[in-house]
Amino acid sequence: MPDERNDMEKWRTIIEPFLQSKLNEFQLLGLNHLKMDEFWQFVKESLEKKKDEKPERIHEVVAAVMALTVNDYMNKLRVDLFKDSSNTIDQSIFR
Repeated sequence: MPDERNDMEKWRTIIEPFLQSKLNEFQLLGLNHLKMDEFWQFVKESLEKKKDEKPERIHEVVAAVMALTVNDYMNKLRVDLFKDSSNTIDQSIFR
């Protein structure tokens, strides 16, 4: 079985123009703070969530990247925020 992380990093350099284009779109829509490394992490997490439809070929990865929306990113931020706040709440309950 090929190393998926290595494939993803290899694909990053190949699909860099598409990543940059989508990042520019996100920045035009108000996410000026978003940097390429953070965006790439978001892309990888989004691709890993697709267990049944996980892209195996580079054109599928590009299609998945280009299909991402600002709403997808904001939903991820909300979920992360709730996870972080629930951990803080849980820790304070047991003190």
